[in-house]
Amino acid sequence: MVTTNTPTTTSTTDEQIRAAACHMYDAECALHIAHQSHVDSWIMAASLKLHEAITEHLAAIANQHPDAPRRATPSTAEAGTGHRRTHR
Repeated sequence: MVTTNTPTTTSTTDEQIRAAACHMYDAECALHIAHQSHVDSWIMAASLKLHEAITEHLAAIANQHPDAPRRATPSTAEAGTGHRRTHR
């Protein structure tokens, strides 16, 4: 008789969270290096990658707790533009 282990939702979600955390760490390191280079285009690209990694990590955490209330987050299109909204 052959048995196979099927991954549970929890272990899959934990793996997603760990992978997303690694991506976030790598993106933070890349941003640090970009800042040291003083090359604006590298800094902007690394900032965008960090934003994407944070979004990925938050999504993985949200998948772990699907019944938790969600809060609105800024769209990716607004990230990294360098423009701030002003309220009048």
